[in-house]
Amino acid sequence: MVRRLRRRVLAAGAVLTVLNVAVAVPARAAADPGWTHPGYGSGRTFYNPHETVINGGSISGVRLRWATELPTIEEDSCTGPSAPLVAGGRVFVTDETGIGAYRLTTGAPLWHYDFDLPDNERTPHLAVSGKLLIAGNTECQSQSDPHGGIVALDVATGRKKWSAGGNGPVASLVVDKGIVAVAGWSESSPAAVRGYRVSDGKLRWTVRDYWSAGVSAGGRLLVEGTRDQGIAALAIATGKRLWSKPYLYTAVAANPDGSTFLVADDDGGLVCLKSANGAKVWGANGTGGAVATDGKRVYRGFSNSMQALDDRTGKLQWSHRFGSGAYQPVRAGGLLYTEVEGQGLRILSAATGVPAIGSPFGATPDDTVVVAGGRLLMVRGDTIEAYAP
Repeated sequence: MVRRLRRRVLAAGAVLTVLNVAVAVPARAAADPGWTHPGYGSGRTFYNPHETVINGGSISGVRLRWATELPTIEEDSCTGPSAPLVAGGRVFVTDETGIGAYRLTTGAPLWHYDFDLPDNERTPHLAVSGKLLIAGNTECQSQSDPHGGIVALDVATGRKKWSAGGNGPVASLVVDKGIVAVAGWSESSPAAVRGYRVSDGKLRWTVRDYWSAGVSAGGRLLVEGTRDQGIAALAIATGKRLWSKPYLYTAVAANPDGSTFLVADDDGGLVCLKSANGAKVWGANGTGGAVATDGKRVYRGFSNSMQALDDRTGKLQWSHRFGSGAYQPVRAGGLLYTEVEGQGLRILSAATGVPAIGSPFGATPDDTVVVAGGRLLMVRGDTIEAYAP
């Protein structure tokens, strides 16, 4: 099975070579830390402040630079493609058989980590920390007693460096301050948040009866009680409780500088809290689930529109109506990207909300786009695509 999967990856690389014939080399991006979590970083801001190549002046010239088919299997699989991560000139993405690494500039396959039982592996939660790719996963065959675990892979080779867990499912994962924090629960595994040392996978702390959405603000991990005890902030390095509040909130994002949390209240509204003490800064009625924040504005889909709220006050700065639902916003290079129901990927000026361009990308991506290292990456079906000027 492993040899067959490897041949599929290499075949995708052969197709890639044909697609790249006679394509000009895009401008070189400045040093870019990449896109190390599904929401950019540990704060899940969906904002890349380092993108300089794809911007308002170049977006009209972007085109497909490469497309690589991801491995698939004929048998049933519980796992599938994830939104890609980017670090060190590599793209990391899951597929029906495991996890693969691809060259950012060309899409060439670099390595592939195969799951032993693809039909019993849910799509992993991924994060990059230094030289390690961290993956947290859960079995999918058992509903009452699913086991979960974490594996750390060498980003250059895909070799396993360590594994840990076995204490229940992994429903969320975030890496900050040298700790990978995971959370989850099942009928047989009480809710808990656990912190493992990134360097070797050693368990450092456990906090029971809490759950985490995987948002860390400058080393403060927001957790919510599973027994109606409200929310709390933990020092992610030690698991020590820093403060608690009797609110029924769920973490959505953190400000890029780590000074505030954005949370959804029990009515679905958006609330801003100080990460240092949990004090309320502002609140905004309406959707609080999918947001992006760049430290100046908070972007959210609301009532068939995209809105920008002032980061300090929550007051509306601009609104652009689409006429149908807008999903997760992504902010990079002065632009705001969002998938709109029935309209595909839409691109706005982050400062004004004015449309920057009609979507040059064809069909709608299956997940949020990632903009890093001078490339716009998206997954459609079993193919990962890269666009650049």
